[in-house]
Amino acid sequence: MAEEVVKKIREILDELGLKYRYVDEDKLFVIPVTTEARKFNVLIMVRGDWITTVALAAKKEELPKDLDEREFFRTLLRLSLELSEVTYGLTELGDVVVHAETHVRALSKENFKIELASVMFGVDYFAKEVATKYPRVRVPDEVTRKIYYYIA
Repeated sequence: MAEEVVKKIREILDELGLKYRYVDEDKLFVIPVTTEARKFNVLIMVRGDWITTVALAAKKEELPKDLDEREFFRTLLRLSLELSEVTYGLTELGDVVVHAETHVRALSKENFKIELASVMFGVDYFAKEVATKYPRVRVPDEVTRKIYYYIA
């Protein structure tokens, strides 16, 4: 199954005209990306029945030394709710990542493009809106307002 998934991802990447490097022993693709805000790599990993798309938004050392971690993590969680298809996470070392997961049965060109774009957008958003403006980040609140209006 993994080989079929790898083949399909390779076909999609080729159709999209993206440059990439495939690392066979880890079943992952490395896609170099350049946005207006920064250069970074996106990893596409085949992990059993799941495909994980992930990129590093910031290394822990890049974050302010006097960072209020509780407030910072709260901001990342709120952004994960409010930004469509963008999910922030942390590595064991405290680095900030953006990630998306797709089940192998849901893999299609359209779904893959959305997951890849969401990770790229999340890194770019972090660079432009979080890293440069923290702690005065304006978190959108459309979803929160509707939760309080219709559910709470």
